Amino acid sequence: MRTRNTLRALFATAAASAVLAMAAPAAALTMTVYNTDGPLPPGQTMIEDFDSVHADGVDFTFTGDANTFVRSGALGLDPNVSAPPPGDTTNYYTVLTNGSATLTSTKGLQHFSFYLGSPDTFNFMTFTTVSGASFTLAGAEIWGAVTGDNGNQSWGRRVSYNFGADAVKSIQFTSTGNSFEFDSLAGTAVPEPTTWALMIMGFGSAGAMIRRRRTVPALA
Repeated sequence: MRTRNTLRALFATAAASAVLAMAAPAAALTMTVYNTDGPLPPGQTMIEDFDSVHADGVDFTFTGDANTFVRSGALGLDPNVSAPPPGDTTNYYTVLTNGSATLTSTKGLQHFSFYLGSPDTFNFMTFTTVSGASFTLAGAEIWGAVTGDNGNQSWGRRVSYNFGADAVKSIQFTSTGNSFEFDSLAGTAVPEPTTWALMIMGFGSAGAMIRRRRTVPALA
């Protein structure tokens, strides 16, 4: 069941980005909207750009139904069907009317971003968290209502989400009209338990070294 979440501005940044926040089940979602596709947000790596798979194929899968397809941006506009995100001459993804595509992460994502073009009111994104909660962003909620959602084909932004404490295991892209177009899915996966353990050990070792340095008597 879709739930619409109210976005509220956290603070304004320079023209390069806008940051907003929203209330979501079991999570505090922070959104950052960048005026250009790249570079990727700090710490994020490419998952899928529809030209070649960047993720290892084990931690992430991306699938779509018969009402979705990959199209080359070099082909330009396909009237009433698909419009490439501005400046995108590589492959991008299109979700048609009643289409659905899903990105799944086995580990869970702490951060996710994608390049969105010509946004519309009939575009939807549903996030399911590792804890089992889910929430849907509709239309302008997807990009924080930074601009209109009238299908403007000259509008393109990289939209980035920080999911806080509750990582996301799947993101579903749907549309009730033609179309939902995007490219360059990127993100940050939840660290492996061994990675967390090594980080904690590292912090502990650093603290021990500092304590030892403080207790070493000064030489005459």
